[in-house]
Amino acid sequence: MNVTIVVNPHAGKQNILREISAVEKVFRDGGCEVATVQTETREQAKRLLEDSAEKPDVLVCCGGDGTLSETVNTLLNAGKTTPLGYIPSGSTNDFATFLGIPKEPVKAAQRIVSGEAKPIDVGRFGYKYFIYVASFGAFTQSSYSTTQSLKNSLGHLAYVIEGIKELPQIKSYHVGLETEHGTVEGDYVFGSVSNSTSFGGIIKMDPKEVAPADGLFEIMLVKMPKNLIELHKILFSLMSGKYDEEVITFLHARQALFTCSEPMPWSLDGEYAAGGERVEIEAVKQAVRLYY
Repeated sequence: MNVTIVVNPHAGKQNILREISAVEKVFRDGGCEVATVQTETREQAKRLLEDSAEKPDVLVCCGGDGTLSETVNTLLNAGKTTPLGYIPSGSTNDFATFLGIPKEPVKAAQRIVSGEAKPIDVGRFGYKYFIYVASFGAFTQSSYSTTQSLKNSLGHLAYVIEGIKELPQIKSYHVGLETEHGTVEGDYVFGSVSNSTSFGGIIKMDPKEVAPADGLFEIMLVKMPKNLIELHKILFSLMSGKYDEEVITFLHARQALFTCSEPMPWSLDGEYAAGGERVEIEAVKQAVRLYY
């Protein structure tokens, strides 16, 4: 089996650079031919994936969830179906945790060598794809504005700190949502379309509600709190994964159309995305094969 390992050397605390030789050994001991490439920029990584003359049997991504998301975008836009391995080395690795991928690079590599690639869903947001969450409103900015140095120092806590800093500036959006199940409309401070049990450093999802390859996304809309009692309900619901219907709308859907009277900024897997007044999102069922 030919394996190409693409390494983002800037991910997380850069521990992967100390582990890469051991990771390569795992693949070689498993009978694989290995080629490793470090990418210094997103553009370099994109060119590497698009221009690779020899298609590897498996493409292994070493980085954070954002690195995996960029890899999936490049492959899908190029029409490639190469199976993916994921060795998480970011600051939080929410999606890897959801899938049960080991945090230790050597153990993650062993999982790939001994495992089988299984399908996962991805989301389509206009011309872009996301692997585990698209969101707007409160705490969305913290996902893409948190500095790498703060992530390296504090990990998950860094997102919480940035989220708290957003609280004084939180505003609501009047949003309409249309899915195959009907429509809802209201004033919301946060909304997400996700395929993971945690994201943004703050939001938790009941594991029984989430399946990685069922062709459905979990949609959450958090209402604008009218008083401190409702704010308390919201915070408890988000941190516990038990959603109070009075303050949080929760449903499963294949497609979603969001409309708003003003453009809303979005976050796709932690990266900024311009929204607009009309945003269409759909689940692309089992679009990617990933070792997990």
